[in-house]
Amino acid sequence: MKNLDSNAIVIKDKLEFNSNIDTRRSMHVAFNVNDAYFRQAAVAIISVLENNKDKNFTFYIFTDAYEQESAKKLKSIAEKYNIKLCIYVIDMNILDGFHIKVKRFSRVTYLRLIMPKILKDINCFLYMDADMVCLGDLWQLNDIDFEGKAFAAVSDLPEAVEYRTKFLKLKNNKYFNDGMMFVNIHNWNRLQITEKAFTFKGADPKRFLGQSQDILNLVMDGDIIFLDKKFNVMQESTDVKDCVIYHFFGRFKPWEMELNKYDALWRKYLAISPWPALTDKLPPKKPQYYHDYKKIGKYYKENNNWLNMIESYFWYSILKIRLKLGL
Repeated sequence: MKNLDSNAIVIKDKLEFNSNIDTRRSMHVAFNVNDAYFRQAAVAIISVLENNKDKNFTFYIFTDAYEQESAKKLKSIAEKYNIKLCIYVIDMNILDGFHIKVKRFSRVTYLRLIMPKILKDINCFLYMDADMVCLGDLWQLNDIDFEGKAFAAVSDLPEAVEYRTKFLKLKNNKYFNDGMMFVNIHNWNRLQITEKAFTFKGADPKRFLGQSQDILNLVMDGDIIFLDKKFNVMQESTDVKDCVIYHFFGRFKPWEMELNKYDALWRKYLAISPWPALTDKLPPKKPQYYHDYKKIGKYYKENNNWLNMIESYFWYSILKIRLKLGL
């Protein structure tokens, strides 16, 4: 398989804040987001820095475009914490042909596939989804023995593993969540992971249940380092001892509602950021948010919070009626 031509990856723009900082002793952390998720990436960055105050970090934002105001706010974070932060604007034409499984998603998610080609001058980097917060020591990831493998990640939830391994016909019955990956760049490029992933461009979307995650699982078929779940905690209502990274991967997002202690922590880091703090714990009681209250009611039911459950279902019913009546 031919190496991906480096000229095929076009960096349309690059911003570097605190470019003079020596990054040789840094841990490198990367995100792929569109401009609408710069706030979430900023919260994740602040959570890393606040919980690893004695460590050095360099951050990378891979995107398709950004607003000047978003870049200005990220610059203020870099200056406050005295860290190097880079924004890469990638020409998205290279990702044409990759499927979009859910309409609200974009091909920005596939930028994680080309990060090791751009960050080839460093040894390792941590990829994080923007809907995460760091709550512990990330430096322990540096102790990983990659054993020649391209990256380390956490197994997805058992029900997802069972269903998706069968759907994708994976031989090793293993399926990881690609929201957190600690990547060994040399091994990734030696094994041509990007090139193998790119063979799925133009494939029938019906072959997949997800996007980059399914493709990477098809490429790797379980041949990665599997980490303890504390590095990517995905259960919405589960307390995990020594949680290092919490992932808001489910139906409830902390920028929409505050239901548990992890939501409160996310909002705490938001309040530290240059973005406005959030004070309302629940969505507005407006008809367009009726479905949110149904989700909230279900959450409270699952957690035996009966009074809040009743109130949530009450507002779900009222708002749904108002929507149908145009009130």
